[in-house]
Amino acid sequence: MKNILLLGAVLFALTSFAQEDCSKEILAQKSGTWKVGMKGSIAGVTAADLVKEKAVLASIHKMISSNYSPVGCELNYSTVFGKYPLEGQVYKADPYYYSMYILRYLCDQNSADKSKYYVDISTPTTVNIVANSIPFLSILYATNLPADHFRGYLLLEERPIKKDGYYFSKEKISYNEEIWEYRWLITYNDTLPFTYLTRKEYLLIQKKRLEKSVSESPGSEKYAQKYFDRINEFLSRSEDELSKDAICMWNDEERFEGFVEEGTRGSFIAVKPNLAYYKKNLPKSSPQFFTVVYKIAQGDPVFDANIAAIKEAVDFAKLRGMLGK
Repeated sequence: MKNILLLGAVLFALTSFAQEDCSKEILAQKSGTWKVGMKGSIAGVTAADLVKEKAVLASIHKMISSNYSPVGCELNYSTVFGKYPLEGQVYKADPYYYSMYILRYLCDQNSADKSKYYVDISTPTTVNIVANSIPFLSILYATNLPADHFRGYLLLEERPIKKDGYYFSKEKISYNEEIWEYRWLITYNDTLPFTYLTRKEYLLIQKKRLEKSVSESPGSEKYAQKYFDRINEFLSRSEDELSKDAICMWNDEERFEGFVEEGTRGSFIAVKPNLAYYKKNLPKSSPQFFTVVYKIAQGDPVFDANIAAIKEAVDFAKLRGMLGK
């Protein structure tokens, strides 16, 4: 009888241990792995520049992987190279991307073996390190906006601030979940690859867009006249007022009502590429600025731990040291 009871206790302990092996807490501590993801596209880049761009991203991968080990997840990483230039666009530098995806280990509830787990198939938590492009800025590239750009400017949600020697901004990108993007720009000194549109520049663009809209929609002149009048009234104001940055409302772009204070809910800052930012006579493969974006669904211990460790591994000083090289 004692033997039977002892055997039962051992089996119970083994079963409990197996079930514990697939608890969230245990999986969160399990050593993770690196995995090469799907190959990204390569377009509009010369063979010589591609070799150099791959070397830049390889050095970034080495910087991170030498100082960080995934925990509780598979770290899937991939690269993208190239551009799709439109007529009249002249690129000062190529955009290229290094992306990391944190895919958690999850318990396999469909398996009879309670120690079994699998790798998540998608994730809201990612890291992107991008050379010569700002993805969150309506995608700013190292080139002029095309002549037929549907806006004539780009939309900036929040003005980046200087923090620890670099430019920083953040945005909550999901209101159903706590998902935030933390964005850094690593640039030459205190300069930026974009400039802020003045109110005058913005008004002239809106006037031109309104004229085009009226020409394409006969009979809309009467409806549009009040917006022409408002634009013209603002254009008649002092140069000091017209030289201020254009802070605008999203729903006023083609129906101009007026400018608003920075930080107003639903507003944006109008910007355009700053081609004077770029150093001359460099190959297009040279990184002239980096964008680093941490996107994280907050509150999950695996996401929190890995993002914190990756931040420690990404050396901004080393990235700045690559600029112009």
